[in-house]
Parts: sequence; structure tokens; C-alpha cells
Amino acid sequence: MNELLVFLQSLPEAFKTGFIYSIMVMGVYLTYKILDFPDMSVDGTFPLGGFVFAAFALSKNGFFGITSPIMGLILAVICGMIAGYITGALHVYLKINGLLSGILVMTGLYSINSRIVGMPNVFISPERSIYEIISYEKDFVPFIIAFVILLVLKGLYDYKIKENKYMIRGMAVYIVAVITLIIYVANTKDVKLMLTVLIAFVIKMIIDYILTSKFGFALRALGNNEQLVVSLGVNEKRLKIFGLMLANGVVALSGALFAQNIKVADLQSGVGTIVIGLAAIILGLGVLKKSRIINEISIVTIGSLMYYFIINLALMSNGWTRSLYEGLHFSDNIIKILEIKPTDVKIITAIILAAILWNELIKKAKKGKKKVKLIKKGEGN
Repeated sequence: MNELLVFLQSLPEAFKTGFIYSIMVMGVYLTYKILDFPDMSVDGTFPLGGFVFAAFALSKNGFFGITSPIMGLILAVICGMIAGYITGALHVYLKINGLLSGILVMTGLYSINSRIVGMPNVFISPERSIYEIISYEKDFVPFIIAFVILLVLKGLYDYKIKENKYMIRGMAVYIVAVITLIIYVANTKDVKLMLTVLIAFVIKMIIDYILTSKFGFALRALGNNEQLVVSLGVNEKRLKIFGLMLANGVVALSGALFAQNIKVADLQSGVGTIVIGLAAIILGLGVLKKSRIINEISIVTIGSLMYYFIINLALMSNGWTRSLYEGLHFSDNIIKILEIKPTDVKIITAIILAAILWNELIKKAKKGKKKVKLIKKGEGN
């Protein structure tokens, strides 16, 4: 019972991390699913956001006298976009393979990140952290008002692009989710989670708007059929660079928020970022199919929350797994080898990703067999 209670108490923090990473996942989604570009540079862009914010936080006068953490987040986004530009330029102008372009930028950012503040990790002072300057008493009501405004904007946006019945169902999902969050925060005063969800919601709406604009449709076309875009007279090189800049800017924002959440900017925080992003995308799209009620951006956000729920469950399972091993009369040495440690997060991620991909391959194989049978039946008739 105690273990279950500890697990439930740890869920809000896991979900907060999940929402922070969901912003990164949205950026990875833009390159992986929209542009069809294997952008490995996000492993460097994620910590870049944290280190740029740390440099801003360490500066006594901020940026031109502006000390608000919002300015630090803006600077992180700008630096992430610059990294995305370099990745795109290497690919479209120097004709370097997309995967190699990302790896080159990721490798270069490792050294750049360590030079930004002159050390591989640095503490972020609470005075400049967006999570430390907010309070329940001061910000709870303004955050509620912000959510109401966003829901209204979401309703107006959905009204233009969806049928009425799907628009109503979709809005019902968002309204219930927001009300649940407000009730939770009212009881726990966990305004940090509320702020994280609010930022993720804003980024989601911005990306939704971009992807349904002319620019967004051009991005989708570029990922699906580059030759078609070229034949329409669109500058595909510039378009690809803009897409990479947008994606990496979003990833850097996520890195800046993550650094503030753990109060440390660390050089190793970006290791495996692309794998986590892909795991969340594949998990979300594997479990929840695209529908007219919620779009893929919402689905990959849910995938990020599911991923961190599973990770949290695995890391908190030591108690009952140890009891199981003892019941099976395993020796202490064997139990020490089998017990789950925090460093096992990466292998858990790899196993989850492999399992989902394997399941997808099985589904595709079954569909292929059904198509073959239908074709044979048609030929027989």
C-alpha cells in the first residue's frame, strides 16, 4: 500500500516532466513526421536551451536590463532556431546528408554548450527561474483566465476546420482536462504543473495554426513529395530550413524549461533526446489512432505523458519486484543485478520503442496478408 501511495504521489512530477518533454516531442514530430528529416541535432539543441537560459540567469543585468525569465526563454528559442538553421544549411547548401548534418551540429553543440557558461553543468538561481517566481496566491486566477482565453481561441479555430459534431467532442475533451487540472491545483496548490501545461498548450496551438496555414501545407507537401513542391515553384531549400528552425526552436524551449525544473543545466541532459521523442511519438500514435476529435499534435503530447507514466512506474517498481525475486528464492547478487535503477531509463526506453515498432511491423504484415487474400479471391472470381 505504501509503495502505491508513493507512486501516486510521484505522478504529478512525472506528468510535469512529461509536459515539458511534450514540447520537445512536438519539435521532433515536425522533423520526423512532417519534414521526413532525421534530425539528430535535437540531442544538442535540447541542452543548448538550458545553457542559454543558465547564462541569462547568471547575468546580473539579464539581457539589456531585462531580467524576466520570459526573456531567457525567448533567447533559448532564438539560439535553438540558429542551430536548426545551421543543420538545414549544411544539408541544402553543402549537400550533406540530412542524418550527417544533424550529427555534425549535435557534435559541435556539445562543445558550444560547455563553453556558454564555461562548465559542463551549472546551477540555475531561483530568482531567475520561471517556476520559482510564480505562486499559487498570485498566479492561480490569472492562469485560469489564460486557460479560458486559450479554450475560446481553440473553439474558434476548430470551428473553422472541423465539422460541428467533432468540434464539440474535441472541445469537451479539452474542457474536461482543464477543469480536472484546475480542481487538482486548487487542492494541491501545485501551480508549477499548471504553468507547464499552459506553456505546452500555447505551443501546441501555435504549431496547430502553423500546420493548417499555407506554410504548414507546404511543409507537409515537402515531406511527402519534394519534387511536387519544386514543380509548384516553391523554394524547397528555404522551406526546409524554416521547418528545421521551427522544430529546433521548440526543442530548445523545452530544454530551457527542463533545466529550470531540475534547477540545473547539464551537458548530459540531451543524451537520448531524439530517442525519447521518437518513443513518445510512436507510443502515442501506436495506442491512439488519428481521429477528427484530436489531432496528431495532441496524440504525441499524450504519448509523452504515457511514456513518462511507464518510466515512473518502472522506476517505482523496485519494492514489489524485489518481493517477487525473494519469493522465487533468487540470491542477493542476482536481485542486485535485476533490480531497476535510475540509470536504466535509457534501456527501458529502448525496450518500449522496440516493442512498439515490432507490434507495428506485425500489424502491417497482417494487413499485407489480408490484401493478398482479397486479391486472390478477386482473381478467382
